[in-house]
Amino acid sequence: MNNPAILGVILGSIIGAVYVAWQAWDLRRQKKASPDGKVLAMAPGAALRLVFLAGAWWLAFQFTAADKWWLTGALLVTYSLPLVWQVRKLFPARDKES
Repeated sequence: MNNPAILGVILGSIIGAVYVAWQAWDLRRQKKASPDGKVLAMAPGAALRLVFLAGAWWLAFQFTAADKWWLTGALLVTYSLPLVWQVRKLFPARDKES
């Protein structure tokens, strides 16, 4: 791996981690404020997080020498792993009995 690829992985991981941490914090905050889980109340925060994600991604492309493919890949992996864990909690695996 060369320096732009390493920089892309690092920046993508940082952007993804900040995005996921912000999302988890906002979800916990919304659950405390509205236990019935109104989805519409979460829309402004989700839109703001997406603006942050797109802006940070664009800034990393414009002002660093990071490789765009490694940056995008690291961002996708960093964002996807917590989402997969949340889905696995919602839908636990069934015992495979024949």
